[in-house]
Amino acid sequence: MKKNNSRLLALLLVAGISSQLFGSDALAAEDKNVDDKVATEVEASEVTTYSGFTNEVYEDGMDYPKNEAAGRESDGTDKYNRATEVERESYGEDKNVVDIDPEVKAKLEETNGEYGKKNGKYSNNKLQEVLDPIKDIVINPGSDQSEVAITWFANQDAVSAAVVDGKSYKASGNLTDDDGGYWTYTALITGLEAGSHSYYVHTGDEVSQTYSFDVKPLGEDNEFTVAYFGDPQIGSGDSVWDKQGLNKNTQAKVDQDKVDFKKVLDRAEKADPHFYLSMGDNVEIATYEGEYDAFLNDEFYRNHIFVSIEGNHETYIGEDETNPNNKVFKDHFYLPNESADGRIVRGNNLGGVDEFPGDYWYSFGDTLFLNINSNEEDNSKHESFVENAIKEAVEKRGSNYSFIVASFHHSPYSTATHSADDDIIQRRKDLVRVFNNNNVDIVLNGHDHIYTRSKQLLAGEDVMAFEDAIGTSLDNPSIDLDENNFSKTHGIKINDNGEIITDGIALDYNKREVTDPKGTVFLTMSTSAGSKYYNPIGEDNWYVARSLDDRSQLFSILTFSKHRFNIRTMDVDGNVVDDYTINKTDENIANGRRIDPAKDKKALVDAIDLMKLKANDAVAADKLAEYKQALETAQAVLADENASQAETDGAVRVLRFRAKEIGLDLYKVVENTNKNTVVAEKSVATKEVKEEKTEDKKEAKEVKDQPSKSSNPKTGVAGLTGVVATLGAALAGLFASKRK
Repeated sequence: MKKNNSRLLALLLVAGISSQLFGSDALAAEDKNVDDKVATEVEASEVTTYSGFTNEVYEDGMDYPKNEAAGRESDGTDKYNRATEVERESYGEDKNVVDIDPEVKAKLEETNGEYGKKNGKYSNNKLQEVLDPIKDIVINPGSDQSEVAITWFANQDAVSAAVVDGKSYKASGNLTDDDGGYWTYTALITGLEAGSHSYYVHTGDEVSQTYSFDVKPLGEDNEFTVAYFGDPQIGSGDSVWDKQGLNKNTQAKVDQDKVDFKKVLDRAEKADPHFYLSMGDNVEIATYEGEYDAFLNDEFYRNHIFVSIEGNHETYIGEDETNPNNKVFKDHFYLPNESADGRIVRGNNLGGVDEFPGDYWYSFGDTLFLNINSNEEDNSKHESFVENAIKEAVEKRGSNYSFIVASFHHSPYSTATHSADDDIIQRRKDLVRVFNNNNVDIVLNGHDHIYTRSKQLLAGEDVMAFEDAIGTSLDNPSIDLDENNFSKTHGIKINDNGEIITDGIALDYNKREVTDPKGTVFLTMSTSAGSKYYNPIGEDNWYVARSLDDRSQLFSILTFSKHRFNIRTMDVDGNVVDDYTINKTDENIANGRRIDPAKDKKALVDAIDLMKLKANDAVAADKLAEYKQALETAQAVLADENASQAETDGAVRVLRFRAKEIGLDLYKVVENTNKNTVVAEKSVATKEVKEEKTEDKKEAKEVKDQPSKSSNPKTGVAGLTGVVATLGAALAGLFASKRK
């Protein structure tokens, strides 16, 4: 990353931006000093080694490689040429595809392949359903570690309760959309102490078996662990599975996925986590009862606390569905502290109604978990939820949480094919700012089926050379450039200088353990069941710290304590393939995220205030709008007293980028402290430009005479009133010229 910064710095120096503005090395040195300083405050404890798990050995401070490219070069496959499921076959079979379950194989042979045939006798609405009087029992968390909720389906409307340790807790219920006429019931169990608890549920005269679950005590420094899964997607499939005769939404594929996911559950259980967390897409089609029955028909869910968020596949209705309504997710899971924000109620094209629950939150130890229904694409609603939930939770607790975690299905920063989707790009623009502003430390996602750990990310934009940002040459045909230099593979526009604007700013600490870092880390989990893998298109992207695409089932153990977060990602054999740790000091916890405001905003002031706009009738409306947005963003960064140097420098680069796109001349004015004069970056020997320069000096003096917004007199930050006035006049002139 330092090499890239140096390259950018050289380019910007040529463009006239002063080198004093870029403090990458200073920032890295400062971070090191802070880490050294807090080493005595926060003991960097060894990563917990769980029974049966192994780890690769790396030298102290050495990071994992960014991705696995070196390990797969031998097959001669161009990773950017695997952008479809069919092309993916050239790389090789998924690891679990070559290990078909014996019972599934036998059933395929017995039925001459009908067991796995698309739209056959064992598919879609003909999938095997569980018809027990009581089924699909799940234990969900309550508002904190002293509560759980037990949810189940029963085939009658009758008095229902959960009996825990001999005490009866009344359940509330409602009719589901299950074709079997099932009702869903939920009982909230409160005041639980650490230890093992036995229970059973009953509806009317029907009584379940007796099960037990553990409420694990918090460890030293309030430590607890969570098993983190991605997209089980029971019943899913693709061309690789089709070749084996296991098409999606068939009984053969459902049975195979259940067997494979059980391997991950069993391995995760060895870590004995406090609870288990799924990123949604638990099944392929939510309204095929046979798929959700297969997913939940396991004693695992009766004996462990399980949490899920809603994926896009939870919103899907089968084309041959007899009941067109869909509130499956809402019926199966209890959501503590549910908000109206994110809630969706809508009609569908089958004449039914979809009902999807809103965002919800719970706490555990010193960590606050925010769970977002990202099927709602109006991100302002999620912003409202995040702000209100944190406020409510902190007021209830009486102090800040050490860590804040946001979980939702659609990953903003992944490395597979979804990363170029329009809705994903919009989430990058909207949600990173929300998370930064609200001190969200960690974001957990799924959706894109390749494991990715991002760098620490800030909201905003920056400019990078395409090859540095994406990791491949512009000559690579797989980036799929159109006539406007837009890459359809990556969803980005490339300018004539081979540069792009990034959706965010990456802080590369270049280590696997950091203390009080700025920004938010984003984690995307691959499909833990191995039901369907996606193809990499951006494993070398600018925001990537670690990306894994070896077609193996992965999951993570997350460890939280008052002062520490750690993620250990591993496969079903227990091989650890990634780990990352964030330490926090008491000061940081008390005050929120570490604030490191920019030390010099002068270049940003100059770029905004001393921009010379020359009318250009050929400017396209969309380019003009993008430029206007860049100006507004630059103003916001300038006004933000807590904006970092990285955000400030990025705003300068983006402003220059947008100006070039619409053919405007940017004059960089540099203050000569010895002569106390202002000289132009470019020498233009025309009377018109000389007059403009004279006027510039006058405007600059007016701005200089206004009160500064900066608390540091060395920054040279001009008053925003003058900046706004200048921008307003400039834009008005440009738009007026455009109308002519």
